[in-house]
Amino acid sequence: MKKIILALFIISCIKTVAQTASDSIPKASSSNIDIGVDIQSRYIWRGIQLGGNSPSAQPYIEFSTGKFAIGAWGAYNLGGLSTGNEADLYVSYSVSDAFSLTVTDYFFPIDGNFQGYFPYNKGHVFEAMVSFAGTDKFPIGLSVATNFSGAIKYDDGGNEKSAYSTYVKVNYSKTVGNVEYSLFAGAVFGDDNSYYLTDGSGLINLGLSVAKEIKLSGSFSLPINAALILNPDAENIYLTFGFSL
Repeated sequence: MKKIILALFIISCIKTVAQTASDSIPKASSSNIDIGVDIQSRYIWRGIQLGGNSPSAQPYIEFSTGKFAIGAWGAYNLGGLSTGNEADLYVSYSVSDAFSLTVTDYFFPIDGNFQGYFPYNKGHVFEAMVSFAGTDKFPIGLSVATNFSGAIKYDDGGNEKSAYSTYVKVNYSKTVGNVEYSLFAGAVFGDDNSYYLTDGSGLINLGLSVAKEIKLSGSFSLPINAALILNPDAENIYLTFGFSL
């Protein structure tokens, strides 16, 4: 209960900051469907390597209308293994230009073996996330994500409890010329079931990401990205590269 109260308190504080930093509410826009795929040299999620030593194809589709968006995102191991395969659903609501709320249904194999999509408590984890993207005058982003349902149970001395693992990330972004730089740091708290492979808490995602577009023709540009990622808790470091289509 203390962890839930702490998470709610953090979320309420972020909401207050976001409302102060951005008073403009986006106007309703026409509906839009966006599809694409990212190819990454490794699947690194919040400082954790999920796809083994193989590249990952990560397709997505999103339907948005006004302040709402609903979408699907996947990851598929290009080495032919089930490790790192994933199919997620999400819904998000943009409170303002900088502040948003997202609920995600993560679905992935358990112990390397594919699990049926149902029942939901087997291979699913549900997460609620609040994000502040920062503004031109205050280019610091902040996000808090908490697992609240699904496969979040753990054995506590014979008693089954739920682990409300909470991930907090802070990032500073800046664009120089046509290159976007982002410094980031992410830590997890209350990770009692080792969802983030920690002993309860730890600094797991620290690094620098860089993104730019390479113009290949008068009508086509290729977005590319690279990231240097350090996981101090696991004592691992990764250098990744990817592009988007």
